[in-house]
Amino acid sequence: PQDIAALASIGRSRVSARCRIRVGLLSTGDELLRPQENPDSSPLRPGALFDANHYLLASLLETYPASVTDLGICGDRREALQQALAQAGSGQDVILTSGGASHGEEDHLVAALDALGEVEILDLAIKPGRRLVLGRIGSCDVIGLPGNPVAAMISFLLYARPLLLRRAGAAVSPPHRLMVASGFSLPSRKAGRREFLRARLVAGPDGTLTADLYARSGSGLISSLRAADGLVELAEDVAEVAPGTPVPFLSFAAFGVV
Repeated sequence: PQDIAALASIGRSRVSARCRIRVGLLSTGDELLRPQENPDSSPLRPGALFDANHYLLASLLETYPASVTDLGICGDRREALQQALAQAGSGQDVILTSGGASHGEEDHLVAALDALGEVEILDLAIKPGRRLVLGRIGSCDVIGLPGNPVAAMISFLLYARPLLLRRAGAAVSPPHRLMVASGFSLPSRKAGRREFLRARLVAGPDGTLTADLYARSGSGLISSLRAADGLVELAEDVAEVAPGTPVPFLSFAAFGVV
């Protein structure tokens, strides 16, 4: 809004602009269902899960300069995944996948990308998340996000977001970290990994902001994302946190998530 106002104030009615980037969303896994496939809330088949990640990522992308294509769900078969990626790669600028990037027998993303173009596996010292797969099919970038919703969202914000914005022609700055007081205690924490804890900000009587953690920390808990205002970031060398300790806080709003 500020930029549009500045252009209007100098009499500019036309400006050059870039096209929206084309982003395809591909979910992987035989266990996945879309909500409309089980509309009467009947019991799910054994082992089935609703594909929450598709809707999570599609909603996150609404604030980006992107045209989003739903590439559907691909089962756990290498040939099917390779074919789906090959077809999508010619029509998309970026493909985001979720799931299928681990070491399991039914995780075929790395092999499929290796056959089609380039692939790089990143085992990051972060929690939640860790495994991230980057690939390229021709001029199309592929980002393989984790399957757990919390890990998928955090990896999207930290790693997919900058790539998407740069592909769209935008300048990218690191999100602002706000120092707040810890409202929790971690007397003994295993060092060596950078950890992102879901938290909400609470203002004390004197206006001081305190970060309170969500009660549980599982990477499949969508409820924790709904309850949080953002993420407390603990560096690799932080071995303990006492109440009142200043901690860096990454607001979801800093990523454009409201």
